[in-house]
Amino acid sequence: MDYSHLFSPLKVGEHTLRNRIALPATLTNFGRSNRVTEAWRNFLVERARGGTGLIVSEIIAVDPEALAQQAIVTGFDDANDDAFRETARAVHDAGAILIGQLWHPGRQQLWHPTKSPMGVSNQPDALSWTVPHVMSTKDVRRVAEAYIGTAERLCRCGFAGVELHGAHGYLIGQFLSPWSNTREDEYGGGVLGRTRFAREIAAGIRARCSREFIVGLKMPGDEGVDGGIDPDEAARITSDLAETYDFDYFAYGQGNFSLSLETHVPDIHFQPGHYIDIHKRMREAANGIPVMALGRIGTPELAERIIEEGYGDLVGTTRALIADPAWPAKAKAGRPEAIRPSVFDNWCWGEVHMGKPLQEHHNPYLGQVNEAFAEEHLPPVAAPRRIAIVGAGPAGLEAAWVAAARGHHVTLFGLSEELGGKLRLDATLPGRGEVARMIDYQCRMAEAYQVEFALGRLATSSDILAIKPDTVVLATGSSPRPPHSLSPNSDSCRDVRAYAAHPSGGVNALFYDLDQGPSIYGTIDLMAERFERVVLVTPRPQIAQNVNYCSAIGVFRRLYEHGVEIVPSHELIDFADAVAVCRNVFTGEKRSFQDIDELVYGIPRQAEDALAAELDGKVELHLIGDCQSPRNLMAAIHSGHLTALTL
Repeated sequence: MDYSHLFSPLKVGEHTLRNRIALPATLTNFGRSNRVTEAWRNFLVERARGGTGLIVSEIIAVDPEALAQQAIVTGFDDANDDAFRETARAVHDAGAILIGQLWHPGRQQLWHPTKSPMGVSNQPDALSWTVPHVMSTKDVRRVAEAYIGTAERLCRCGFAGVELHGAHGYLIGQFLSPWSNTREDEYGGGVLGRTRFAREIAAGIRARCSREFIVGLKMPGDEGVDGGIDPDEAARITSDLAETYDFDYFAYGQGNFSLSLETHVPDIHFQPGHYIDIHKRMREAANGIPVMALGRIGTPELAERIIEEGYGDLVGTTRALIADPAWPAKAKAGRPEAIRPSVFDNWCWGEVHMGKPLQEHHNPYLGQVNEAFAEEHLPPVAAPRRIAIVGAGPAGLEAAWVAAARGHHVTLFGLSEELGGKLRLDATLPGRGEVARMIDYQCRMAEAYQVEFALGRLATSSDILAIKPDTVVLATGSSPRPPHSLSPNSDSCRDVRAYAAHPSGGVNALFYDLDQGPSIYGTIDLMAERFERVVLVTPRPQIAQNVNYCSAIGVFRRLYEHGVEIVPSHELIDFADAVAVCRNVFTGEKRSFQDIDELVYGIPRQAEDALAAELDGKVELHLIGDCQSPRNLMAAIHSGHLTALTL
C-alpha cells in the first residue's frame, strides 16, 4: 500500500517532522527514585530509531506535590538535567523530535496516600473519592509558574518542546471542564475563565523560551460525563486557544477518572480508530494548527487513511509502538506484515497502573538498547542443531520461529491441524478476534524461517525421538481440573475451553469463575447470547480482578447489558440433577440455583507435562509456557522467546 500521506513531512511550530507518526506520552514505570534510568531513555530513543516522527515523553512532574509515585521523573529540580540532555540528543540524532509532557494530577489521588491532592474545586476525585484542597488564586499562579519553570528547564536541556497534559481529568483538564471547575473567580465560569490557566502557562513558556520551542496541549475531546467536555465544548475550547497562537498542536484523549476511563485506552471491544470523527471536528476548530488523532490506531493502513481523509494531521499510536518500535520503519519499507501487532487488550496498561514496569505480550525487549531491531538481528548460532518443539500454541510458535531465525533446524509438532493452540479458540469468542493477530504474526515468522510442521496428531515420545533431535522443547500447555464438587463426566458440566469450542444453548446457565481473566468474560458474553438467563458465581468478593481496570469497566458494562446475574463471595459445593448449590464464603449460608441446563467453569489449570518424564535423560529437554507452570499469555510467549535465545 502507498503510505505517502503518512510519510509526508509536517511543520509543527518552527520544526518540520519527518512523518506524521507520533508516540503519545506512555507511562512505563521505568524511572527509579524519581530519576531517569537507562530503560526510560531507551524506550524513547528506540522509538525514534524505529522511525517515529514526534516523540512525547511520559509524564514529567512539575511540582513536588505532583509526585504520585517513585517511578515518575521530576522536572522541577536539576536532578535529571544530564539525563534529559542525553535523551534529547539521542532522540534528535535518530531523526525524531522530542517533546516533554508536563503533568500535575490535581485532585487525582492515584498512588501516593501522603501527598495532599489539590483541586480546582471541592468535588471529590472520581476514582478514589478523596476531597482535594481547593487551590487559591495564589496556588493557581504558583503551579502555573511551576509548569513554566519546568518547560524552561527542558528547553535548556535540548527538548524541542513540551506538551501540557490536560486530558483524562488531570489538573489542566480540571480547569478546562465545567464538570470539575465550579470556581467563581477569574479561573472559572465560561470558556474564557476555564482556559485562563492553560493560556497563562502557554504564554509564560513563550516568554521564557524561544519561538522555536513547541507548545502542545493534550485535552479531552469527550469526557463522557454529563456536564463535562463534550465535542461541542472541546471545539469551543480549541477555537479559543487557537486564537492565542501560543499552541503549536492539539491532541485529544477521551474520558476521565470516572467510569468513562474505559474510553481513555479503547480496548479490543472498540472499533479501530474509534474516535477519529472527534479529531476531524477538532481539526476544523483548530484554525490550521495541527491536530493529533489517537485512540486504537494500530495499522499503517488506518493511519494513512486518517491523514489522507483529513481526520488528523498527526497519528498518535501508543500501544502499537509498544508492541513494535520499528512499526514506522517497517511500514515505510513496504513490510507491514513484519510489524508485531498490538491487539489492544490493555495488558500493558494494566501492568503500569499496578505500579509494575511496562510489559507487552510479545515484546521481551522493552527498554533495552537496540530494542527497535532486536528481532531482525537475533544472534546466529555457531553450529545449527536439530530442535523438536512439541506444542503449537503461542509458546511453542514463538520458540520455533526464534530458534529457526537463529539458524537451527526446527520441527514443530502440533495436535491440531491449525496453529495457535488454545489462543486460537480464545479468538473465536465475542470481541476477542484481535488476539488471533498475534498467532498470525508468529505463523508468518515461522514460515519465513522455514520451520517444519508436523501437525494433526498427538506426538508421542517415539515420534519425537524418531527425528533424532539434539534438543526437545515441550510447550504442551495445560489442562482443566474440575472443581471437586463437580463430576467431570456430567453432560451439563464443562470446562470453559470445552464450552467455547462447542457452545450450547438453553434457558439457564451458571458460570463458576475461579479465573477472573478476560477470556472468561468473553465466554460469558457468548453464553449470554445463547441462554435466557446466565448466573456468574465466584468465591471472591469482586469479579474481573485479573482484568486491567479500564477493560474491567467494559466487562461490567457488558455483563449488566446482558442481564447476567452476578453472585460474588459464593463457592460451588454441589451440582446434581440440574441444581447448583453454592455457599457464601463468609457466612456459610447456602443458595440453590434450579433448572441449570449448562454449568461452565473456569479455574486454575494443571500443567500437561507427561512427556517430560518419558524424555528425561534421553535428550536435552526444556519446558516452556503452561506445561512448565500455567500462567498467562505474556509468560508463555516470553518464555518461548527467551528459551530459544539460549539454544
